[in-house]
Amino acid sequence: MNQRIRIYQQGTPAVLTYESFTLEKPGRGQVAIRHEAIGVNYVDTMFRDGTFKIPLPFSMGVEAAGVVEAVGADVQHLKTGDRVGYFFAPGAYADSRVIDAAALIKLPTDISSEQAAGLLSKGLTAWALVKQVHALRAGETVVVHGASGGVGTLLTRWAKSIGAKVIATVGSAAKARIIESWGIDTVLRSDEPHLAERMKAANGGAGVDVVYDLVGRQTLEASTHALRDGGDLVHVGNASGMAAPDSTLLAARGIRYVQPSTPQYVNTENQNTAASEVFERFREGALGPLELSRYRLEDAVLAHQAIAARKHTGSILLMP
Repeated sequence: MNQRIRIYQQGTPAVLTYESFTLEKPGRGQVAIRHEAIGVNYVDTMFRDGTFKIPLPFSMGVEAAGVVEAVGADVQHLKTGDRVGYFFAPGAYADSRVIDAAALIKLPTDISSEQAAGLLSKGLTAWALVKQVHALRAGETVVVHGASGGVGTLLTRWAKSIGAKVIATVGSAAKARIIESWGIDTVLRSDEPHLAERMKAANGGAGVDVVYDLVGRQTLEASTHALRDGGDLVHVGNASGMAAPDSTLLAARGIRYVQPSTPQYVNTENQNTAASEVFERFREGALGPLELSRYRLEDAVLAHQAIAARKHTGSILLMP
């Protein structure tokens, strides 16, 4: 028997149910994968807690990496033994699964399954944010709220490697010390007062060009006030709770407001090219060492509690 995490109702991390199941055979255009590492993402908590309305029961998780163990009919580009990963296909919280072959990205020999599961979803999100949502250029000033999280760490370092001036915000002194050690231009505490004024002061008193806000309720108002007229407010996540900006103020100041999701910008047509760029940036050291926290698959509740507590840095993995 195989093992997986499903939910039968939405709610707190306690609804995550560890159970046995029988893996089906892959059908036409599908393959069976044995997972070696599973990525845990903030979006997983939104499926679990009711932010997204989903049919129940629901198989949790969207990202993993592992080895192809069986291949269905009409699959030409993959074979048994190939190492693969994927970044957005529900059903990842399992030791094995069947998945459409088109969703899979073949892994280079120098990228481990743990690295892939920590990099693909978050790295492709960072790729989309700096290449597609706002084509970041050297010399621009960017704010990253939530700079110590999985996406935030990669986004902050990628922006710095492009030549942007980076103002990073985090929620604790301990996290601030970590980000400061990377040589980021300015690191601020998002839980202290007058955040907008402090962000502008870090930019010589001028408004910034773009804000990538992964935090939401705690920072979104300050994000709006810290931007220059005509700047971009990229609302990526809501780690502190859901929020919406003042649309009248945005319109009056010509601020472009975007709420992107990675699948809008990364799909089966460009995922291999985009993933190759993420892996190359990682090899070059532009994304820094990958900080991974590991939990057993059966301890998915603890992983979700860690996300809710906002005390981790880097990426979280479940290990089958």
